[in-house]
Amino acid sequence: MIAALLTALLSTAPVLSLTEPQLDAKISEARRLPFTQRIGVLSALFLGVPYTDLPLGDGDKGPEPGPLFRTDGVDCQTYVETVLALANAHNLDHAKAILDDIRYADGKPSFQSRNHFTEAQWLPANARKGYLADAVPSLDKRAPTETLVLDKSQWTQVPGLKRLTAADVPDGKYRVRYLPLDRVEQRAQKIAPGTIVMVVREQDPNRVVRITHMGFVLRSDAGLVVRHASTGTERAVLDEPWGAFVQRQREYKKWKVIGVALARPLDASQRVARIQTVQR
Repeated sequence: MIAALLTALLSTAPVLSLTEPQLDAKISEARRLPFTQRIGVLSALFLGVPYTDLPLGDGDKGPEPGPLFRTDGVDCQTYVETVLALANAHNLDHAKAILDDIRYADGKPSFQSRNHFTEAQWLPANARKGYLADAVPSLDKRAPTETLVLDKSQWTQVPGLKRLTAADVPDGKYRVRYLPLDRVEQRAQKIAPGTIVMVVREQDPNRVVRITHMGFVLRSDAGLVVRHASTGTERAVLDEPWGAFVQRQREYKKWKVIGVALARPLDASQRVARIQTVQR
């Protein structure tokens, strides 16, 4: 029965052609699947959706007004966030409320409380809330960590980060566990489908951040793939063969990639049961 349901879901049109009632129905259908399979099915609906710079804002207020939910444009992180919300939801309105909980420290949309820094805010906040768990230790108990050091007086001088000056970003040291690139291939087949893969780069004071991209690791008929919102020539959500994805990380010279962090999405049923749907 599950195999037939998967086939039916995967053969339908992508999310760009779905009305809100149709997407609502997809969410309801996906709930009949185990959680990790929901990730695969719902993420596939976005294949072909355009990559869009800063696709989500904080509603109609603050320095970055914009939609709180959309399916016609994503960047790498909003794509992952939206799929996590859909996979945990009972319906579309519920998904929209869950997305707020994933994107904001207190679940209330505002530029100040948004989880801007992946390493310092997004990952630890969503681990505490029960949406994610570090997947690296189960693959390599001796995996190293890198530390992001945040000092507002320093990072706000970086041109690409000045837009975050008004945000409530805490100072501190934040560790990220990762698989070095030279160990990734030998551990690849042990990565559970649906795992979030994040690109970790070497320290660079002119850029500050360490995680620069994310997507889902999934299994396809052609083998292991990374399903992500690509900034390449396609500028769209696509499936990239795992080997090609890893090799491309090795080719960056100006800002070296040192490895990948991995997070396992969790069925956060207990938390989302307390999240009230909102009408927008």
